Amino acid sequence: MNFLHLLSSEATHIITIHCLNTPVWTSPQTSGSGLTLGFKGWNGQIFEENTLLEPKVLSNDCKIQDGSWHKAKFLFHTQDPNQLPVIEVQKLPHLKTKRKYYIESSSVCFL
Repeated sequence: MNFLHLLSSEATHIITIHCLNTPVWTSPQTSGSGLTLGFKGWNGQIFEENTLLEPKVLSNDCKIQDGSWHKAKFLFHTQDPNQLPVIEVQKLPHLKTKRKYYIESSSVCFL
């Protein structure tokens, strides 16, 4: 990993959260409460909403709670390759009856 970090000038990573009746990312403006995840990077920094390290939300269909599987996709792009890959997803919602989710990680692209 150190070799990739040293030879790269930027990196990208996509995390997809597949969800069943489980919202995972809402903003205080739309929901009132605000439910945001934290994503811990390789170097320990946290990517989260309203910070310089905020992930780009590519899609967020997890807010739909209709008994079907949906997904939320998050893009991480940084000029500091030491920040990636994402190694931990934090602040996941507590699961209740008939709610599920699983996390899918793409390959990390070092450029």
